Amino acid sequence: MKMKARSLIWLVLVGCATAPALSAGAEITDAVRARIAQRLPGLTITSVSESPLPGVLEVTYDGGVIYVSSDARYALTGSLVDLKTRENLTESVLDRQRFQILAEVAESRMIVYEPAGEAKHTITTFTDIDCPFCRKMHREMAEMNALGIRVRYMLFPRAGISSASYEKAVSVWCAPDQRSAMSRAKAGETPEKRACKNPVAEHMALARRLGLTGTPFTITETGRVISGYQPAQELLESLDADSVKTSR
Repeated sequence: MKMKARSLIWLVLVGCATAPALSAGAEITDAVRARIAQRLPGLTITSVSESPLPGVLEVTYDGGVIYVSSDARYALTGSLVDLKTRENLTESVLDRQRFQILAEVAESRMIVYEPAGEAKHTITTFTDIDCPFCRKMHREMAEMNALGIRVRYMLFPRAGISSASYEKAVSVWCAPDQRSAMSRAKAGETPEKRACKNPVAEHMALARRLGLTGTPFTITETGRVISGYQPAQELLESLDADSVKTSR
């Protein structure tokens, strides 16, 4: 869906080459927003701002970013990289988006595994009870917590709503002890069937919005994505590196 949106953006903005140039100044961003909204009424624009490239604006929408000329005639998709610092500037924008989106979700809507001592890092992982690598990750939960990694689970049964995996996810959420029920289910035990008001479908929609391609799908405290399983010690080193980078 995201790729379709980006392709459509390219075709519409470049194709409308007859639009008059915009006047310089602060009115540019509002004019760009208005033109894109007119040409792509289904696109939710979250911000229009100056990019590091002179004469090019950074346009973010729900789940993505494109670059548009100040007259809204041309659009560029893909990654903008600072060749001096080697930083992927586009990915940094997406990281901030993911961080902001997750910040809107209350932890009461997650299943949280807390370290016994100080939490050095917090990760948010979309997990599928029946996913082999999700189970492998969960077997290292005690080690992750011992290393100071706080794990916030959100539920993403890959087989979809009405599947056995979805039913397991709901049953775990509705259990009196969610963490214990999750651990038993991850070990292969079928959870006692339960039903209650739950956020599983919301978690699934949010994961797709964040760009999930598979499970486990982890988002760090900086908004960076970790796709797939990482051993606990390797995960810690990766999170520590993030901390060093952001402190500079």
